[in-house]
Amino acid sequence: MATVKGYTTLFVQAVNDAPPFYLGVKLAKICIKLDIPVVDVAEYLGVSRPTVYSWFMGKRDVAPKYAEQVQKLINKLA
Repeated sequence: MATVKGYTTLFVQAVNDAPPFYLGVKLAKICIKLDIPVVDVAEYLGVSRPTVYSWFMGKRDVAPKYAEQVQKLINKLA
């Protein structure tokens, strides 16, 4: 399976197909561009890797209790 930096092309495609207005999808696009691993994001935010993956692919939006922290991370990285 091909990769784009640390992410598989299938994962990158899933992110690109996800609703772009979700915070998690916005963060995913930045992390892919900057090659920031999901595990680093999960540790930084204090959540599990599966949670970050579901946010990144737009399967569910960032929980309100993490939204401010995620937005700050987006602003910091963008």
